[in-house]
Amino acid sequence: MNIARTDDSTNIKSLVVDSVALNGIPAVKDTIGSKDTLALADSVPAKRPGFFRRIYNFMDKCFSPERDRRYIDVQDYYNWCGMVQVSTRFEVCQLDAGEKFIMRVSPKPRTRVGPFFGWRFAFFGYNIDLKSVFLNNDDTDLNASIYSAAFGFDLFYRRVGGNYNINRLVVNGKDLSKYLHGEPFDGIHMGMTRVSFYYVFNYKHYSQQAAFSQTNRQLISAGSPIAGIQYAHNKSDINWKQLKDKINEASGMKLENSSVEGKQYNDEISLTGGYGYNWVFAKNWVLGVEASGSVGYLIQHTNNKFEPNADHSKFVNNIDAVLRKNIALGGTFRLALLYNSGPIFAGMQGVAFYYQHGNGVMMTRDLIASVYAFVGVNF
Repeated sequence: MNIARTDDSTNIKSLVVDSVALNGIPAVKDTIGSKDTLALADSVPAKRPGFFRRIYNFMDKCFSPERDRRYIDVQDYYNWCGMVQVSTRFEVCQLDAGEKFIMRVSPKPRTRVGPFFGWRFAFFGYNIDLKSVFLNNDDTDLNASIYSAAFGFDLFYRRVGGNYNINRLVVNGKDLSKYLHGEPFDGIHMGMTRVSFYYVFNYKHYSQQAAFSQTNRQLISAGSPIAGIQYAHNKSDINWKQLKDKINEASGMKLENSSVEGKQYNDEISLTGGYGYNWVFAKNWVLGVEASGSVGYLIQHTNNKFEPNADHSKFVNNIDAVLRKNIALGGTFRLALLYNSGPIFAGMQGVAFYYQHGNGVMMTRDLIASVYAFVGVNF
C-alpha cells in the first residue's frame, strides 16, 4: 500500500491509493478533489451483521433510544449489575356488598431477601421468603417490572389461598368485628393476573430507570406524562359455610345462605395515565415519584343480578349498578430515594397498587404495597 500526500498549485490536498486489494476486489485509484472521483468505500459492499448482532441492535434501539446526555447519564459503559435486595409486602382487601356484607381482611406481611443479577436488557433474581414455613402453600405471588427509556411493563400473577386475618366484618347491618377482629380466616381465595404497558412521553429528559431500576443516572431534574393500557383477569371465592361456622362459634349468631358466596370472575381492559418526576437534589442523589390512575371496563363471567336499594332513586341505582358491575378503577404510586455514583448504588423504593372492581353484587377493593431496600454494583 502506497499513500502519497501532495499539495498542488491551488493548495488542494490529494490522496492517491493504488496497488491495494480488499477482500479480493482490485483497488481503484481515488484522487480527492478531481471531477472523476470514485470513492473506495463505494466499491466495497458493507458486511451484513450476524443474526445475533442484529437482534442486539434491535433491542438496543427499542430499549435504549437516544436521550439528552445533559439530563441523563445512560451508563452504557456498564453491561452488568449485581444487587442484594430486601422487600416487605403489605395488603388490605375489602369485600363490600353494601349493607348485607362488608369484610376487610389482611394477609400476614411477607419479608423476602435475595440476590439479583442483570445484563443490559434483562434482570433476574430469586427471593427467599423468610416466613415461608409458616405460610399457606396455596399462595403464589409472581411479579415483574421492566423500565426502559421510553416505556414500562408490569406483570402480576397472584393466587392467595388464605393467610388472612379479619379486621372488620359487618353482616346484615350488624357489626361483628369485636367478635372476630384479628382472627385468622382461610376461606377467601383471591386471584389476579394483570399485564400493563405504558409509554413515557418525555423519555429524552426523564428517566424511569434512574429511579426505579438503577441502570441510568438522572443529572438534571425532569418529569414526564405517562399513558398506557392494561389487561387483568380477576377472581374471588368466599367459603360462606366456613364463614357462617366461624361467626356462629364466636358470636352465637346463625346466618342464612347469601348471594355473596361462590366464585366470581371478570376480565378488565383499562386505560392509564399519570405523571412522573425525578428531583436531583444533590450530586448522585435522586428522589423519584410517579403517580397514575386507571379507568377500565369489566366483562363479567358470572350471572349476578344487581339488587337496587329501595331508598335510592332509579337514576342513582342505575349509576350504582354500572359502577359495581362494569367499571374498574385503579391507581399506582411509586417512590424512590437513590444514591448512584455509577459503579455503586443504594437506596429504598416504595410501590403501591390500588384495584377496585365488582360483579354486580360484590365490590372488591385491594391495596397492595411493597417496600424495598437494596445495594448493588455496576460493572
